[in-house]
Amino acid sequence: MISTFWTNTIWYILLAAVSLVQLIFIMVRAKRRNLTFAFFLTMMGIAFSLETVILIFLKSYEYYPMIFAASSDPFNDSIAGNIFSQFSVSVSVLLAIVLNLKYYWYFILAAIYGVVEELFLSLGIYRHNWYRTWMTVAMFPIAIWMTKRMYSKLIQGIKPISYYGYVILSLFPLYSITILWGLQLMGYLAFNTTILHDPINSRYLIALIIYFISPSVIMMIVYFGKFKFYWKVLAIAMLYGLYYSSYRFNLVWVKQGCFVAVSTATIVWMYLSIFLADRLYGGL
Repeated sequence: MISTFWTNTIWYILLAAVSLVQLIFIMVRAKRRNLTFAFFLTMMGIAFSLETVILIFLKSYEYYPMIFAASSDPFNDSIAGNIFSQFSVSVSVLLAIVLNLKYYWYFILAAIYGVVEELFLSLGIYRHNWYRTWMTVAMFPIAIWMTKRMYSKLIQGIKPISYYGYVILSLFPLYSITILWGLQLMGYLAFNTTILHDPINSRYLIALIIYFISPSVIMMIVYFGKFKFYWKVLAIAMLYGLYYSSYRFNLVWVKQGCFVAVSTATIVWMYLSIFLADRLYGGL
């Protein structure tokens, strides 16, 4: 454990530490801090949405921070490394936006991340499958340009449909990598690995559909919808029904005796995540 910490984990911690310093600097410089932080959560949501496809389903690369190497699911270690990576990328993109950096800085930052990626490859703490470093360098300036446009429109005021999209995207960091992934790591929740040929794809597809897309849509309706109270209660009851059906049909495994607690925890956490994102954004 000590040897892998100093050869693998420490590099990810250093990356996170540098990124955290950047984030604090951004929050100090930002004029509308709550809005800026909310947008940062949305940016991470965009990053994790893309990574769900690229990392999980397309097997583009693998991370080796050696944090969960002994886990029953070794892929958790790659997920952990990806969280460090996307946190760092999102912070640097936000830095360029908040400081309103000139366009040439987009390419300087892209080059820096290219060097960092090559360093991680040379250290053996990260591995490419079909992905290549030039793709990161090429996409980084585009990512800054696109998110800067999103941020500018957000400052000016956006339509409800866009606002709801921003909130839903923020649920990836607020909900998916906290309560949902946390329950899996603690052994309270697991997903069927045989629906698809690839067990990892099977696990995360079920998790995405049943425990993210479905509850996020339902709880967004409950939170923002102008419906009678009993309709909202019915919607939540339907969500419990979805969880129970998934449990009974062996799509989802829940630790014995913990179904109600686990289901309630995820539903409440989802609602609170939406509430927090909405408050940070300042509401419609």
